[in-house]
Amino acid sequence: MVEANVIQQSRGLGEPDTKITLYQAMLKGDRFDFVLQKCTELGVSTFVPIITARTVVRRSSERRTNSRMERWRRIVTEAAEQSLRARIPEALTPVSLEDALRSQPSLALMPWEEERSFGLKDTISKIRNEGLGFSEVSIIIGPEGGFTAEEADLAQHHGVQIVSLGQRILRAETAAIASVAAVCFELGEWEL
Repeated sequence: MVEANVIQQSRGLGEPDTKITLYQAMLKGDRFDFVLQKCTELGVSTFVPIITARTVVRRSSERRTNSRMERWRRIVTEAAEQSLRARIPEALTPVSLEDALRSQPSLALMPWEEERSFGLKDTISKIRNEGLGFSEVSIIIGPEGGFTAEEADLAQHHGVQIVSLGQRILRAETAAIASVAAVCFELGEWEL
């Protein structure tokens, strides 16, 4: 029998201090796989695929869904190993946007191309300057075609901060990567 005492605990190398959950609308082709890979490298802890009004999704058999989930787990595992993450992110089963909005942390951000007043950077800076700490952040990214106005209103009703990513309209996969990178930078996760 071997006994040990824990002297000190620390987060694993490659793991951010803040838990980032990415709610990404399902995307066509292999674009969702690309988001999984790149956002794992950037530090996302949990991926939740979402179904929105403009999501183009084929109905899948249970076998096809299981196959897709296995592929997603393999992608995040390989990306976590490549980027020397201490933990492998979770890739959960798809949920509706409505279900996703019911369980948001104190800081949930939804980039929306119609937002003109509040930028992602300024929103995070304002929250940090007010001394509000948070250990978890959710980022909610829409599908090709973006969120509807009704979806943005529903998100706000659930306390989600609607933000802008700037003057350009980004592809869904680019918006996910840019948002995660910006959040990591603003929270001091990167030393650039």
